[in-house]
Amino acid sequence: MYRKLANYFWRCTEILCCKIKILGEIYEKTIGTEYKKENKIFDVSKSKNILHIGCGRYPITALTLVKNYDANIVVIDRDPEVVSSAIQIVNDKKLSDKIAVRVGDGTKYPMEDFDTIIVSSCSIPKIKILEHIFKTSKPNNKIIVRELKWETKAINDFIDSNNDVLLVKKIDNYSFPYFRWSSFYCMKK
Repeated sequence: MYRKLANYFWRCTEILCCKIKILGEIYEKTIGTEYKKENKIFDVSKSKNILHIGCGRYPITALTLVKNYDANIVVIDRDPEVVSSAIQIVNDKKLSDKIAVRVGDGTKYPMEDFDTIIVSSCSIPKIKILEHIFKTSKPNNKIIVRELKWETKAINDFIDSNNDVLLVKKIDNYSFPYFRWSSFYCMKK
């Protein structure tokens, strides 16, 4: 129930941000601040090829990354309509040479070209996506998993049960009072 409410909240937020420029700027400042903190704590600066799974209509993760790091960024979402909106945002900001937006399924997408993989909190089915990443990504890959604060037990349990992955660090994010999330930094062994 909570996941559906949170996903609905983020979906509505992104639709409004795509339509009303000032809301997009506020969104980038609030959530972007949390993503900058996450990127700094998890040392994303050394990443050269980044994949973000579940980019959404307003690809704020990629927008934050491109402002702070010199990396190739690919963002995917399985919904073609969402991808179309994300492409429009990237084009409007004149960042199409730095951010590639594609239709893609996180449970099947090729992982071997990336040194950092970020999984959005709205990405589902999360465990199947993680199974695919843990199985097919390269050793020493950085894997960042975002999950709603109240839904983290399944992620913790899955990481703990996987011998090929090390949980390096976990942080909590508090941009909005009712929609908090945790970010897990894992390393593929």
